Amino acid sequence: MERAPATGETARDVHRVPERPRAVVVALITLTSLFLYADQNLIAPNMSAIARDFNMSDEEKDVKLGGLLQLAFFVVGSPASLVVGYYADRAARVRLFFWTTLIGEGPCLATYWVKTYWQLFALRACTGVAVGGCLPLLFSLCGDLFSASERSYVASFLTIATGAGIALGQLISGTVGPAYGWRLPFILTSVPAIFFATVMLLYVDEPKRGAQEEEVHRRSIRRPPASSEATTTTAQSSPDAREDGPVEDLNVSYNAKMNWKKARRQLRVKTNLLVFAQGLPGTVPWGVFNAYFVDFLHKQKGMSVQEATGAVTVFGVGSAIGTIIGGVVGQRVYNRRKSTLPVLMGTTTAIGALPAYYFLNVNDYGPQRAGLYCTCFIAGIFSSFTPPNVRAILLNVNPPETRGSVFGFYSQIDDVGKGAGPALVAVFILSMGRRVAFNLAFSFWFLCAVLLACIAFTIDSDVEQEQRDVLEGLNEEADEEADEKRDGDGLSSL
Repeated sequence: MERAPATGETARDVHRVPERPRAVVVALITLTSLFLYADQNLIAPNMSAIARDFNMSDEEKDVKLGGLLQLAFFVVGSPASLVVGYYADRAARVRLFFWTTLIGEGPCLATYWVKTYWQLFALRACTGVAVGGCLPLLFSLCGDLFSASERSYVASFLTIATGAGIALGQLISGTVGPAYGWRLPFILTSVPAIFFATVMLLYVDEPKRGAQEEEVHRRSIRRPPASSEATTTTAQSSPDAREDGPVEDLNVSYNAKMNWKKARRQLRVKTNLLVFAQGLPGTVPWGVFNAYFVDFLHKQKGMSVQEATGAVTVFGVGSAIGTIIGGVVGQRVYNRRKSTLPVLMGTTTAIGALPAYYFLNVNDYGPQRAGLYCTCFIAGIFSSFTPPNVRAILLNVNPPETRGSVFGFYSQIDDVGKGAGPALVAVFILSMGRRVAFNLAFSFWFLCAVLLACIAFTIDSDVEQEQRDVLEGLNEEADEEADEKRDGDGLSSL
């Protein structure tokens, strides 16, 4: 027998995973993700130095280093997310995360020794495995560690890790690269990623799938029968009367399995489709920041690589702050009224595009370039409100056994945008020049904002459907157990 819930506690609280282990797990996941994503944009701060090393013209630099290299990174990462997402719904995710990291970060480490552009191209493509594969694994794990009322909070930590990792990588590359060569940053980011992935493998236990679903908790609590009079009186006095009294842990587990029927069903969920759709235009402006912005400030605005990297770092700091604010505010808005959150995400995304038109088109940023740094900071805050919330929404509208695969699709769309975004911008640059091309690229955030706002019309019904899917999975499992018991009783009677 377990203790009865204390005043204000629910059935979920009785079974809550201890806070300290969860905090340690989230810290390890965050640190590993930080260094995984740090290698994503090590090229950008030293693009001109790499171009000189490989004897490239300015046009070749933009196309081969800014466009094709980014495209290769995500062409491999995109299918990797699908494959890893598929196995995330079937295999031990902690072990799978370790091997995914090792397969992706090994080539990143080997980049230090490349001699030709095509060697660099091949290794950067292989490095995409780690970035593409980690997302479905990490969010599948967190979906089974945290409930729907907490997921935006933890998603903000993971999103900070990705955004801060990108900024950290650019900071390392922009400061270490000019002094010690553009190759060393690849070692400084890959070794810590492999180290923390190894610590995760040794320390973190695999969480039970579906452990944080409300219906699973409800069925895990059995209470002794009460008299009808007492039951009626208690029910009238408290709407949460069923939470009172001694409880017995039935150790109900959720063992529903992923199959192609469920995969097709989840790809028809309207909220999923809108989340996937907004990812394509939403990643194009990020392609400018990740692949071109440092070199743009260096070449077109006359700033040093270190000063230009500082602007990207300020954007990263704003992004981290915006992610925290977005996770906290977004979770509270979601808990009060789900349909309000998509409208808020769309609004902040549109606002995040506006500062770009200042720092792209103004030549005099004022004393100490204060105008540049302020607008980068503001853009970072508003553009980063959405990511933790949109990922938490994906967790909340998909049942546990499908989340790895759904996040695999999401990561694939995201990777297509991240890879095709810089390539598309490269095409714009060839036809209209850098400044006009970058202005056009940031306008894609307005289309993204409209698609995000449309989720307000679908989220309530899709969350309710997810709860029905979990209940259906539990009922199917109960029916199978009953059939097995009847078969066993029949055999024993013979």
